[in-house]
Amino acid sequence: MIEEIAGNFYRITLPMPFRLNHIQSFALVQDRHVTLFDTDLDIPEGISTLEDCLQRIGRSIADIDRIFLTHYHVDHCGMAGRLKEISGARIYLSEVDYEALRNQNREKELFQHIRHFCQEHDVSDSLIDTLQEIHFYFSRATYPFEVDELLPPYAWYTSGNRAFQAIPAPGHTRGQVCFYFPGEAILLAGDHVLPEITPNLSIDLFHPEWHPLGDFLESLKRVNTLKVDRAFPSHGSTMDNFPSRIHEIEVHHGERKELILQAVRGGYDTVREVSLKIFGEDLPEFDQYLALHETCVHLLELKSEGLIREMRSGMKKRYLPQ
Repeated sequence: MIEEIAGNFYRITLPMPFRLNHIQSFALVQDRHVTLFDTDLDIPEGISTLEDCLQRIGRSIADIDRIFLTHYHVDHCGMAGRLKEISGARIYLSEVDYEALRNQNREKELFQHIRHFCQEHDVSDSLIDTLQEIHFYFSRATYPFEVDELLPPYAWYTSGNRAFQAIPAPGHTRGQVCFYFPGEAILLAGDHVLPEITPNLSIDLFHPEWHPLGDFLESLKRVNTLKVDRAFPSHGSTMDNFPSRIHEIEVHHGERKELILQAVRGGYDTVREVSLKIFGEDLPEFDQYLALHETCVHLLELKSEGLIREMRSGMKKRYLPQ
């Protein structure tokens, strides 16, 4: 599906084979030039849908000359390399997320980090095996590419007489950016702010010192200073009351942090135990892994606030009230 959201500015909905079954890409058209924001997995139905949508406005994949990526996750960048091969487009990504993308290809080291994370938090070997299978699927769904230009924080770009800015928005990844169009008060929000769900926050296994929740909440405040009449997420419907949605997400994380603190005070002392207490036992295995990360991120923030302390028991990390 393709729809015009402003003059020569289009939202394109592309299919994904997951429970979250779509990704929204955006296209700016200036004469024969198409600037694309985010792609899809490298899957045949994604390519064909994109081509069909562009043809409806008299363009094609061959007309794409720039691809701006909000972040490095496969559903946003998996097709970028194939599009570049077809059209010669230049690819733009933040420096931090370009490093993260390359880290995904360091498979031996990546799986050492995953195994260590799971062992620290009392997770079964079967989950590790599942994660390895998922990683291999994601690898196959990413067409290899090199980034042509790194996105400096707050850099400005143009398409015809339309200007837009790359706004740092860490949290979902360390290097995610949103794209802000002040002329129309439009924000392409990526996975930073979503209308129906909250973006997953995960530990960066190559940078475990990073505090995703703290950075996420700070970057919510930052984007909330922008004049945004309409925010377009990568998944879900348009947000016409952007400040209200930001407030809902801030409240959610405050409540989640309090629930996790109460779980620790109630004797749940590992990430796995707290995660099961908060999220339950009926999640698919990959969602279990995401829940572990989400729990870990909140525990890390509680620890930094001095409300809990971390100790080791053998290889396992345990968390106790202060």
